[in-house]
Amino acid sequence: MARCLGHAVLTRVLPLAAAAAVMAPAAAWSQPGGVPPYPSTGYGAPPPLLAPAPPPPMPETGVLPRPPTVLPPATGQPFYAPGPAPAQPASSPPPAAPPAVVGSPPLPGSPPPLGSPPLPAPVEVLPPPGSAPPVEAAPPIAPLAAPAAPVGATPTVVEDAAAAEGVAEAIEEEPPARWYQPIYWFGPAPWDSGFELGINGSTGTSDTLSIRTGGYIKRETDRNKVDLSLYYNKTTANGEETQNNAILKARNDRDIGQLPWSVFLMTQVFYDEFQAFDLNVNVNSGLGFKVFDEEWVKLRTSIGAGASREFGGAADRWVPEAQFGLDWEQQISPTQKFYAGVDYFPEFEDFGSFRVVSDMGLEIELSRPSNVSLKLSATDRYDSSPDGVRPHITNYSVLLLWKR
Repeated sequence: MARCLGHAVLTRVLPLAAAAAVMAPAAAWSQPGGVPPYPSTGYGAPPPLLAPAPPPPMPETGVLPRPPTVLPPATGQPFYAPGPAPAQPASSPPPAAPPAVVGSPPLPGSPPPLGSPPLPAPVEVLPPPGSAPPVEAAPPIAPLAAPAAPVGATPTVVEDAAAAEGVAEAIEEEPPARWYQPIYWFGPAPWDSGFELGINGSTGTSDTLSIRTGGYIKRETDRNKVDLSLYYNKTTANGEETQNNAILKARNDRDIGQLPWSVFLMTQVFYDEFQAFDLNVNVNSGLGFKVFDEEWVKLRTSIGAGASREFGGAADRWVPEAQFGLDWEQQISPTQKFYAGVDYFPEFEDFGSFRVVSDMGLEIELSRPSNVSLKLSATDRYDSSPDGVRPHITNYSVLLLWKR
């Protein structure tokens, strides 16, 4: 009887109990508020926590090893893998931050945990069809770089000091001028000077030689203009001298304020070996007027009075006379300039007795040398009382003019 009862329990009761135990979690999960079974056990109770792994031995370098990462079960819930922090030596760096929750998003800037899937690539947002592309801001303009120094030129502190000393010396006041220097009388302004020379000759049936030479000095400021010139002519034919004369001119014009008027003082000294006198000297003063005063054209008139004297002549005395003058300069091109001037000196006692001195010419600048010009010149001096000689003395020549 007992044997039959034990056999019935083993064959009937135990299989039914096992089936009921298997179906109990599913029935509980199907009821409201039920807990789903865990995949790892099939029951409603959570799996036991994994035992923490023993800490690895401390390396000799003092750098803490990274603890192993424990992956959670595929349940979708956070899982903690605590572990005891190993002891740190006194000289080791500060402890690292506490371990982050496995399965939670990493902190900004921290590397992703081992075994996690790669982060998705950023998605490029395209503009809608038909819209204009975005306008990009222009890059900032870089400042211009300083010009490079010449090759081999490396300024030094000594050179910079020498340059500063030279500038300081240039700024210092110049020593006072002496009485015999032009700057003493006319002030520190640039002077323009030039020298000219022309030679003409022939040989054969007759031997002739003609020389014309001279020069000028000019100085012009905002209110003052000085003009000095000296010219000499000599001609020989078959060994005999046929011409030997020279003329010196000096004139100073002083402007009256901002007006086109000016006050002038002029003198002329004329020498001619074939005249009835030794020297003819005249001194005149008066008013001048600037009709045009531009860079490309200058026209000036003058009217004044003075006296003249023929030293060594028949009338060796001072004779009062008037003066009328005209000066014209025309810049034809950047390299060509035309000039002309005439002075008329009638006597106050008899206007039928007079002198006329005229001068005209054309200057053409040469490219090489740059300070040399080709000059075509013509001068004439007429005297209504020649005292038995020819009234006209005319000279025309081609010269080279050196400017300084």
